[in-house]
Amino acid sequence: MDGILLVDKPYGITSNDLTIKIRKKINQKVGHTGTLDYAATGLMILTVGKATRLTEYFQGLDKEYVAIGELGKITDTYDKEGKVLEERKCNISKDELISIIKSFEGTYPQYPPQFSSKRVKGKRAYQFAKKGIEVKLKPKIITIYKIDILNIDLPFFEIKVHCSSGTYIRTLVKEIGDKTGCGAYLYSLRRTRINGFSVDEAVSFEKLLDMSTQDIEKLLIPVEKAIRFLPKIYLDDGFDKRFLHGQRFRVPYEKSGLVQVFDKEGRFLGIGRVNKEKILKPEKVFL
Repeated sequence: MDGILLVDKPYGITSNDLTIKIRKKINQKVGHTGTLDYAATGLMILTVGKATRLTEYFQGLDKEYVAIGELGKITDTYDKEGKVLEERKCNISKDELISIIKSFEGTYPQYPPQFSSKRVKGKRAYQFAKKGIEVKLKPKIITIYKIDILNIDLPFFEIKVHCSSGTYIRTLVKEIGDKTGCGAYLYSLRRTRINGFSVDEAVSFEKLLDMSTQDIEKLLIPVEKAIRFLPKIYLDDGFDKRFLHGQRFRVPYEKSGLVQVFDKEGRFLGIGRVNKEKILKPEKVFL
């Protein structure tokens, strides 16, 4: 049983607990390619069996979220799971709010929330935050490619965000609130897309637990189709064996960076990296 599984995570379970339950259900190695908060729902990509070796290649993919924020309240976690620290009156027009929201499109450094899983001194940041200890977190350069305004019914606003990996939507909503002067927190969050994978393709976690192992296996996207976001190259006879033995060699392709590698019959061999000199280096080999 090898491949990736698209799961629609429900509200009220951690990504790790979801992964563990599925691992026990199918009695296979299972990894997840990026966490969703306890209170968030939506798409998770799980790697199963041999595909767990591919986990790292999914972790840096762009994401899409649908989020609802509420103006006028500030919480310690930046979402509704937290304690309300302050409430403010908010007098802002829809046009002003739209302009502020759209101003966050672009690339800039973003600080993670104090209640996050970022590691500080060997512990998770939220472990300090729960004790009331504020720690210094390093910002990460993130990109908000596009924000679509789906609905505004003040004090609530609903947005769809296409962003780079590592973006905290909780922080984005909090920053929007800061810029309005009203404050804001994340009321709900749903991940709808990871690169070319959509939550519409996913199976619900509840349904998955009721399925047989055989039926779950039918849902797996095979390893050779799972990394469809990487370009493909095909190797002639002899070169396929050299690749499988970890050798480097020149290839007649203009592509550079990570690539999927196949033999001339279309059999998936693994993942390699092509440098500027067109030298292919094997990274992950699948025998």
